[in-house]
Parts: sequence; C-alpha cells; structure tokens
Amino acid sequence: MLLPPQLLFPARTLAGAGAIAKLGIEAGAFGPRGLLVHGRALAAAGRLGRLHAALPDGMTLLTHVHAGGEPTLDEVEALRARLLANPVDWVAAVGGGSVIDLAKAAAGLYGASQPVAAYQAGAAIPPARLPLIAAPTTAGTGSEATVVAVLTDSARVLKQSIRHPSFMPRLVILDPDLLQGCPPAVVAASGMDAFVQAFESYTSRGATPFTRALSELALVRIAHALPAVYAGDSSCAADLLEGSYVAGLALSHARLGVVHGLAHPLGARWHVPHGLACAACFPAALHFNRRVIAADLAHLRVSLGCDVEAWLETNMARMQLVSPFRGQPLCERDAIVAETLASGSTAANPRPVTADDVQGLLEAIFS
Repeated sequence: MLLPPQLLFPARTLAGAGAIAKLGIEAGAFGPRGLLVHGRALAAAGRLGRLHAALPDGMTLLTHVHAGGEPTLDEVEALRARLLANPVDWVAAVGGGSVIDLAKAAAGLYGASQPVAAYQAGAAIPPARLPLIAAPTTAGTGSEATVVAVLTDSARVLKQSIRHPSFMPRLVILDPDLLQGCPPAVVAASGMDAFVQAFESYTSRGATPFTRALSELALVRIAHALPAVYAGDSSCAADLLEGSYVAGLALSHARLGVVHGLAHPLGARWHVPHGLACAACFPAALHFNRRVIAADLAHLRVSLGCDVEAWLETNMARMQLVSPFRGQPLCERDAIVAETLASGSTAANPRPVTADDVQGLLEAIFS
C-alpha cells in the first residue's frame, strides 16, 4: 500500500519567521477565550508579553506555566481542573515537547469522566472537546504533528503515551524565531530525538512508501541542520524545525521501533532528556536490526552522504552528548524488559523483539 490506513494531519500549519505573532488572530476562529500553556523560557525571553500585546480586542488569554521536566499525570490533572473551573474556547501550547504533550492531554481529556491514569491504563478515550494550537520552541519531539501525548506516572515510575485521533492540533505554528535562545544542550538532545524518530519511522514495519518519503525528507533535513543550529547558525533553524515536524507526521502514521521502546522506561528511571536516551540506545538497536534493514541503510547512506551510525557517532561527540547509561548498574531489569515489550514502538520494530533480545540490548547499552 502507498498510504497508511488513515491519514491524519493538523488542519492548518503556518510556517515562517514571525508567524507566532498571528496566534491570537488565528485562535479567534475558535472563540474569544483561550488558555496558553508555556514554559518559563517564554516569559524570560519577553515573548509572552508580545503575545499578549498582539491579541485582538475582546480576546481573553489565561496562562499556565509548565513546571518543567516531562509532564506527569498529576500536572495534567491540575490543568484539567483549571480548565473546568475556567472554561475556555481553545488551548494553545507554546513550548517544547513536554509543554505540548501537557496541553494536548489536558485539552484532549477536558470534560472526560475518568482520571488520566485510567486512560493511560487503556480506558477508551472520548473525542476531544477543545481545539489545540501548537507552536514548538524546540525541534525534537514532533508532538505538534501527532495524536500522542507521552506522560509519566511518578508513583509507578512509568512513562507511557495516550493517543486519540482528536488529539491532533487544529493549528500548528512553525516559527524558527522561537528556537532563538534555546540552550545548545537542549538543541542537541531534542534534535537527536527528531533524528532517531525519522530513522525509526523509516524502518518501521508500519512504514509505507508515503511515510518513508516523509521520514527520508526529515532525516536528510535534520542531519544537515542539527549540527549547524547547535553551532549557532540560525539560518538553519527553519530546516531543523520543519524536519522535526515532518518526522512527527511520519511517526504518527508509521510508529517507531525498539529505540523508543527502551527509551521510555530508561528515561523514566534515570531522569535523562528523552532525545539523549534515544541516542544512547540507538547504536545497540541498529546493530540488532542491521540484518533486516540492510537495504534501508544502503539507501540512506546515499541520501545522507554518510553512514547513519557514523553520523550519529560523529555528532554525539561534536555536541558533547555522552550516554548516561554506560557503566551504570542496571536496576529493575525485569520491569524494564516488560515495559519495553509492551510498547507499541517495540511492536513496530522491523525485527521481532523477544525478552532475551531486550536483555541483550540492555547489556550492550549499559556495558
């Protein structure tokens, strides 16, 4: 099949420098009252004040500051409660992947009858009632282009996604100016997430020619732009942001692989940036999959102008990214194996994965 069984993209996407100034005007199509979810950096950079100043007459904008780190079930519940106490017509997320996932989950479950934990455990999710606007300030997760929100249950030390087709943002704003001031370490880690997502969606067993074309486009764009943006070249910011967005479109339809199956339980326990966890798991997963994706690797070597693994190794060193797992004691092994095998990402891996395979991958990652 050329296409996946269902195509689901954001209803509208605005791209270009300065596009974030249109947020208020565009949001007016959904109603005059909104809530903006953002990180601390937005206010520190003066952008929050500019967004308020650009609101049309008669529009009211409430704000919610993400506490930092990856979004937890408790924070989603707190934001849901605030939305119920202060009804709005729309929710906007201007921030990194954690900010977007937080807003996506809270807006998506607005008015839903059960706690977030129940939906993370598999309860049927009702259709979202609030439109979501997403404007990423990092280039990495691609959450602005997916129906997925990745959430952490702190009590169970469990990182797991919830998803529903209605979670797809109604409006996406890709403004490369929002990447300005992003710390190099964040550029590196989030960019590695985008790179691995583009690669895994390309080789996923759920890939089709359509999604593979998106994945390859994203992979080439990210591989070119990420080192440049990390080095301070803002002229490549749009390429990196758009590459991350396209990788999000690809993975939303094709799923990923065992790198993400591993990165979630490991990231939840070692409290490391998700992109760094993905990059650290990638070489072992690539070695595991190599014999079944040999043709893919040969094709991508031509597209990228170098071997995928060589690019990763070179740029991990260039961007001073060091595996947080190498040489560490491996605790909760059985739980990590079980969570990896239960992951939908692992199920989409190009090679079937057994419990023994996960054990071998963990030994390689931690040795």
